[in-house]
Amino acid sequence: MLFRACVLGITMLVMLQVPAPVHAQESDALREIEQLGASLHQIDRAVRVAAREGEKSRAFRRDERVQGWVADIRSDAISIVFVGVDGGVPVGLYRIAMDRSGRVMQALERIDPAPLQGHLAMQYSIGRKAEGVERMQCANEIETLVLPDAEGWRAYVLPRAAFPDVYLLGGSYRVELSSSGDAVTGVQALASECVILQNKPTSGALLFAEDRATLPNELHVYISQQAGKPLYVTTTPNGRTWLIQEGRIHPVTGIPASAG
Repeated sequence: MLFRACVLGITMLVMLQVPAPVHAQESDALREIEQLGASLHQIDRAVRVAAREGEKSRAFRRDERVQGWVADIRSDAISIVFVGVDGGVPVGLYRIAMDRSGRVMQALERIDPAPLQGHLAMQYSIGRKAEGVERMQCANEIETLVLPDAEGWRAYVLPRAAFPDVYLLGGSYRVELSSSGDAVTGVQALASECVILQNKPTSGALLFAEDRATLPNELHVYISQQAGKPLYVTTTPNGRTWLIQEGRIHPVTGIPASAG
């Protein structure tokens, strides 16, 4: 594996940020990216909370049937259903519900094993198909998040770093699938090589250089929200700089002088 580090932290945010102009078409694209990044963050946060709650249960910890999970997303809550496989059929084993801020609403409970139905069965199948695409592997552990799309599905295969102060951007992929979930229609790496971003506790914001795209993507929004810090993204192909803060993307003409 080829690793490249992007570890520049910003310790002071004292420089006045000057907004740069955004065209209407570009603005629409940025709003969609923000929404996708926020959805990834909400689902991933719910999964992490569910996993922590599961670790508190001796029965859950010892249950070797658990092989994955699916997310049942509602307007006011996200339910995580932990899944096993019985005779080749995915079945629900445990369930827990959180509100959209990640607070537990319904405690982890063991449920009668029953085959997943409808969009949950589809989600599980799509996740497994996405994990099987050819891709650069930058970590031993991955998480796969599935979102519906206007023309099908999007599955995000995201590597998990071994250290809490490191985010692995390299090895992250967006996999697009048909509405039936049977066909992979596109695979897009969301970062180069096995690039990482270090989140130093003393840094008030993070800085990342995106060397292939001309706009930030949903992974950048997701990482900013995961870190709970602003993220400056420089898209080197067009020399522009973007500030991602509280889930919103703003083009700026400068970054704090303390960067780098």
